[in-house]
Amino acid sequence: MTRIPRDIVIGFLLVCAASWTLMGTRALRFADQAFYDAQISWLRAHFPTPLAQDVVVIGIDEAAYVAIPEPAALWHSHLGLLFAGLSAAEPAVVGVAMPLPVRSYDFLVKDIDASLISGIARLKSAAPLVVGQPPGIGSRLRPIAPELLAVIGEKELASLAICEDTDGVVRRINQRRCQSDDKRDPLALAMAKRLGRQGSPSGMIDYSVGGSVEYTPLLTVLGWIHRGENDNLHALVKGRAVVVASLLPTETRHRLPVPLAGWAPGSRTEPAAVVHIQALRSLLSRGLIERAPEKLSLLLAAIGTLFWFGRGGWAKGLLLAAALGALFGLSTYALWQGDYLRVANIVLVSLLAYLARLAWEFIRHFRERRMLLGMFAGHVSPQVMRALIGGELQLEESGTRQAVTLMVVGMRGFAARAGSSTPQAMIGLLNRFHQAAALAIQNSGGAVDKYVGDGLTATFGLPQPLDAPQRNALEAAQDLLLRVERLNRELAAEGGEPVRIGIGIHSGEVLAGYVGSERRREFSVIGDAVGIAARLEGLTKDGGHPVLCSEAVAAAVGFGGGLVELRRADAATPRAWGWTPPAQVVPGAGA
Repeated sequence: MTRIPRDIVIGFLLVCAASWTLMGTRALRFADQAFYDAQISWLRAHFPTPLAQDVVVIGIDEAAYVAIPEPAALWHSHLGLLFAGLSAAEPAVVGVAMPLPVRSYDFLVKDIDASLISGIARLKSAAPLVVGQPPGIGSRLRPIAPELLAVIGEKELASLAICEDTDGVVRRINQRRCQSDDKRDPLALAMAKRLGRQGSPSGMIDYSVGGSVEYTPLLTVLGWIHRGENDNLHALVKGRAVVVASLLPTETRHRLPVPLAGWAPGSRTEPAAVVHIQALRSLLSRGLIERAPEKLSLLLAAIGTLFWFGRGGWAKGLLLAAALGALFGLSTYALWQGDYLRVANIVLVSLLAYLARLAWEFIRHFRERRMLLGMFAGHVSPQVMRALIGGELQLEESGTRQAVTLMVVGMRGFAARAGSSTPQAMIGLLNRFHQAAALAIQNSGGAVDKYVGDGLTATFGLPQPLDAPQRNALEAAQDLLLRVERLNRELAAEGGEPVRIGIGIHSGEVLAGYVGSERRREFSVIGDAVGIAARLEGLTKDGGHPVLCSEAVAAAVGFGGGLVELRRADAATPRAWGWTPPAQVVPGAGA
């Protein structure tokens, strides 16, 4: 059984703790509400739920307000005529979503109440009637004149109060904080009950049901009744739910998730009556949208924490994207079926787990890079270090054959010098010499392969590819000689002996890879080419030139630049070209 590392387990527990702390926060509630609005808008646009019989709306609009001469508080005769006409048109239920008079006006107009009371009584005898009360003073609903209440009846009263969610959008018609002291059902719920549709009072309004809310103007309906065109009214309302609604601009407006009013395209702020009309539509269709069990959301969130496990990569990123896409798809389908699943918690936890693991991997890799730099910066060249960190050089590789240009550098007379000097002085000299050599080689694109006492081996074209490694090696040799000349000036000022060096350069095929034990490995190059470069460096003692290169190197630079072919002592001696670089300005210490 695979053992999970302790830091992975600790990280997973921290992700779980952070997820639990963040779940249920105010920000997530806002996110859930935004997701609901987006999903319900998409469903309304692409998969609206039709109604066999839509709610009939008779609207009291601004045109009625202008055309009727009496003040709205004295519209008793007009409303009485409307209710009487509706009683003969056989509606299934009638809801009143407008304020009725709060007192009798008989003292002002004799027998004015009688026409309205008569109309209400006739309508109530013909069809169920529900009268909505707007919010009043404090936590009470707006009262109704006792004379009217006597004919309406307490049981036929409902609430028109609307409460928004925390983000100011209306998604429910019956929230606890929205209930008045009168304990009335919302108008939509009361009307649905009269039609035998109970519905949960705590559900969410299904804004995907029905098309735009349209209305028939009050003046149009009154005109039919005055002219005796009962067939028009009968065709409009027979067997259907009817809402007599105040749609005046002075009504308090509420923000909705989607535009509803057909008379105000694009507007998402509507009177309370429009909210109750849409809620009634929902109740007459599939019912209000019910919230899925909280355990299901918690279970899916727990599954989301599993994105902590597994290394980051494109495959894991695609899996996360596919999982979130499936989540939105399934939750949207569930919403279409009347079930609301809170997805913000699930999305948050999944993203948190995924991003936390990415951050953990980044920090771990950063620490490993720092550790490698600390461990090997003094032992390998920057080129090898870059290749090692970049993954171009792998410890698992058995080696590769590759063409490379090799440089072997040796110091002349070091043994004799060591016998007449202190160890501290010799180590200091070697460090100064190797520092100069390393700078010259690295500035020309090469890499120090290894230091061997008073000498070193360098490569050009490995691990960093070069267009002309032979030319780079010759430039490095020239730079190194100039730096040694600078070092000799410093030694002379200190009373020391000058340093003399020899350089051998050869191009050929080598075997490159890591060699050593499991505890210690070094990247190195092996092959005959290395031996040839070393022999060339040895021949500089008697060749009369500080730099000797093979035919492969000389040919690569066109045998030019002052290269001189040397005579061979015997057939075993490799063909060599000597080079004494021209004097140039000695590079500064910062080079």
